[in-house]
Amino acid sequence: MSRARKKQSADRFRRQISRSNELHAEYLADPDFYEAYDRYTDWQLSYLLTWFRDLHEIEGYGEAIDFIMSDLAGVGVAGRDRDLERVAPVITATLTERALDTVASAAELNTRVLEINLAICRNLMADGRLPARIAEHDYRVACRRSSSYDECVGLTHLVADLGETLKALVGVPMIGVTLRAMHRPAHAAGFGALQDFLETGYHTFRQIPDIDHFLEQIRLRMTDVFAHIYLSPIGGAGDAPAVPRPGRSVAG
Repeated sequence: MSRARKKQSADRFRRQISRSNELHAEYLADPDFYEAYDRYTDWQLSYLLTWFRDLHEIEGYGEAIDFIMSDLAGVGVAGRDRDLERVAPVITATLTERALDTVASAAELNTRVLEINLAICRNLMADGRLPARIAEHDYRVACRRSSSYDECVGLTHLVADLGETLKALVGVPMIGVTLRAMHRPAHAAGFGALQDFLETGYHTFRQIPDIDHFLEQIRLRMTDVFAHIYLSPIGGAGDAPAVPRPGRSVAG
């Protein structure tokens, strides 16, 4: 990566992490909305994971799926994002080129998912409250009011970019030794959250037997999810939450 490319990644990281924290503030400042958004993201995670349940059973895949899904939009990542913005000057100055590209991709993905999910949650609410039971029909209607098939398919490209940069990180000689050596200094310097993300991503992707196959399956499954949500006919308002089909065969 050239100096200009590294600066581009650093600027993208700073811009996206700042926007992410603006979005977190929207629910952190309102206890009722905080509770609603927390419950909504829990429901959505359970719903989306049904599309990956067969992949989850493959050795090395389950942990990677959980890593990708769990780090996107839940309320638990707000503290991490505040820490990342606070130490952004240190991060952009000290990270290796590949690591900086990785966190820039992760920050952009996180921001775009947050924007969409906050809008979906608001569209699900009535009179300022989230229903006690979220129906799939209502969720899909809220999705269509908040985003589009094309926008969400675009997110699959960001996921693929993140996966490819993590794949490249795994391939760097001695990167495991380097990450272990950085653990204590990183936490002492105040960017332990970022260090933990890089370590988790590295160790998770290192366990995948075929990263290219895994990323292709993620692309296919996510495209299937968005086609179902945005393009398939929507049933009656009283429909119970569906259990989607597992997706395409792992054989491709």
